[in-house]
Amino acid sequence: MDVSRLLLSIVMVMSTSDGSSEASDSSCFNLDQDRYKVIKGEAFYYVPFDLDDPNLPDANITWYKNGPEVMNITTDETHRIHYHGGALFFLNISANDAGHYSARHIEASGECFYYHVKIEVFDETSRENLTYGSIRNSDQNKNIPCPQPVKDTCKTFNGNFTWFKGKNLIPGQHKERLWVNDATKEDEDIYTCLCTWTHNHKVYNSSGSRRLVALEKAVYENVKITSPNTTEQLVKKGSSVKLNCTVYCGINAAWDCEATWLINGNPAKQTDGYNETTKLDIEDPSKRTFSTATLTIAKVSEDDFQHEFKCLGSGFYTVTSATLTLKKDESFTFIIVFLVLGACLILFAAGLVKHFVTDLALLMRPCCPPRRCNKGTIC
Repeated sequence: MDVSRLLLSIVMVMSTSDGSSEASDSSCFNLDQDRYKVIKGEAFYYVPFDLDDPNLPDANITWYKNGPEVMNITTDETHRIHYHGGALFFLNISANDAGHYSARHIEASGECFYYHVKIEVFDETSRENLTYGSIRNSDQNKNIPCPQPVKDTCKTFNGNFTWFKGKNLIPGQHKERLWVNDATKEDEDIYTCLCTWTHNHKVYNSSGSRRLVALEKAVYENVKITSPNTTEQLVKKGSSVKLNCTVYCGINAAWDCEATWLINGNPAKQTDGYNETTKLDIEDPSKRTFSTATLTIAKVSEDDFQHEFKCLGSGFYTVTSATLTLKKDESFTFIIVFLVLGACLILFAAGLVKHFVTDLALLMRPCCPPRRCNKGTIC
């Protein structure tokens, strides 16, 4: 170990924290840490994402493993872990190789950079939890790309691609992309891209997996608001009320279907006495897709009668809205007042008739003269 690397090791030991080092040289830039999960027994070829060209002189970069003691990485190709310039090699990786690795890179201009990577090592049975994301769409033909680190390794070393569905080899598939035509639910599984490549006349394997999820075909339509279907709603001041905003988005259109309420153009806030909940409904067997936003007003205030409540629906293609205002519900009070006044008038009229019955009879006598009877008749 030369003097410069020894001094670097001492600095890194003093500045190591939580398994990763912090550069003490203020002139060096610490770049974001990369993270990778690798299968035990495979090989891993790593080039920092921020490094433009990995083919730089070994003298310009130093790789080391962080830990209780900083361990320098060699350039000797007979070692399982070694580096060439910006590229770090892990060959037949073991559980003991897991950890934090860093590199100090000094460019010709004098600029200094630190690269960091965290390596985690798992066995084959853990592959289901080590996927590079999933392929989820309703396309009839599914395109599964080989994960980027494996693809880059294969291209760099002119390796060969092989594909597996679960643990079963897919014959005749040797490209960086796998097409699953006329995909159905039966095609759902973990698909693994395996690259076989050669380094110093030895053969190594690197792999990466993705999960395929075959969604049913979606038919997106222009968004339609099914509720509210009026522009006004009668409510009582001081009462609690729930307003439903329901929108229809299409068939199996859960991917992009959303309903929400706006109050005077702004989202409802729970602190303002409002509470909004949303749910997505897909009817069986039609797969008609609805989104509903329910706005709960805990206690209707006088201000609520002045607000504009807008039901906003957004889908894959369109956005639409409907406006609702609250009106005071006074119908019950009006009926009570009308009945009370009517009863009072009837009682008042009956009292007048009873009190002035004699006067009324005398008053009406000229209008009703007594009838004359002929002799021999009874009147």
